[in-house]
Amino acid sequence: MKYLAFDIEAANGYKPYSICSIGIVIADTDFNILKRENIWINPRTKYNLNGTRKNVGIDLHLDKELLDRSPDFSEVYPEIRSLLTDADTLVFGHAVDSDVRMLNATCKKYGLECIEFRFLCSQLLYRLYKGEKDVKALNKIAAELGLEYNEHNSEDDAWMSMMTMKFLCAQGLTPLQLADKYHVRMGSNIGFEIVRTVSLDGQNSKKGEFRRQVARIKDFCGKIEVTGNRLNGNVYAIARSLEMSQSDVLKRVLEQIVSNGGKYTTKLAKCTHYVTSDNATSQDLLREKRVDELQQQGILQKLTIQQLLSEDEQ
Repeated sequence: MKYLAFDIEAANGYKPYSICSIGIVIADTDFNILKRENIWINPRTKYNLNGTRKNVGIDLHLDKELLDRSPDFSEVYPEIRSLLTDADTLVFGHAVDSDVRMLNATCKKYGLECIEFRFLCSQLLYRLYKGEKDVKALNKIAAELGLEYNEHNSEDDAWMSMMTMKFLCAQGLTPLQLADKYHVRMGSNIGFEIVRTVSLDGQNSKKGEFRRQVARIKDFCGKIEVTGNRLNGNVYAIARSLEMSQSDVLKRVLEQIVSNGGKYTTKLAKCTHYVTSDNATSQDLLREKRVDELQQQGILQKLTIQQLLSEDEQ
């Protein structure tokens, strides 16, 4: 068994297929480094080193002349695929899901088959080990461990991910035993479909909190007096961020629906109307893609909080 940590950087944060370097670090099961390299790649695209937000100013330590004479992704694809799919290798990375998404986007760009492999996330395992709520970037972990490295250099980031796992396993557990201890599901990339590596305890906790919040909502709705029937026959689903907020806005939305004869549901398949959030999360936006499809089919209607609350005034 070998361990492989990898990290990917893109030359343009707005284009996930613009991979310009892939850092690879391979170690034995005692974390002795066997190989480390930075595979430079010509991204064949315009550079934008501000990431996905303006003026972030990420330094990727790039030498454009080196990249211009480097192979494109299709030329290094066989090597990358061989390394990641080696049956005797356990793969991990830091916030690894984003790296896998870049791999998939670039494979699709060049018409290449999906690189199918399984992986763990050093960022998730470090958070669980520390018992903290928020995940940490590699530079913050390096500071805590007293290590120095060049941040956002793919090879160094891969090395720091390996050092994070070495620290976590210093108490005698292997990475797989560590994952088992914290009930972490391994991630996978099969047919360009990513299954994230997550703590199943955390997933169960989130589901439990959602069930408790739905129970609170239904209890609240049961106490609302029905004073009209203008919304009779309308069934409303609500954006998750609003649904979980326990805010006054949520109460006003529910009062508007129920007092006018409408009903609340958690399921898109059962609703006739969907209420969006003013502070939509990434989960909301993903869900709204399905909402838009259903609206185009005439199955439901999407409306804002303001539209719902102002209906009585029209």
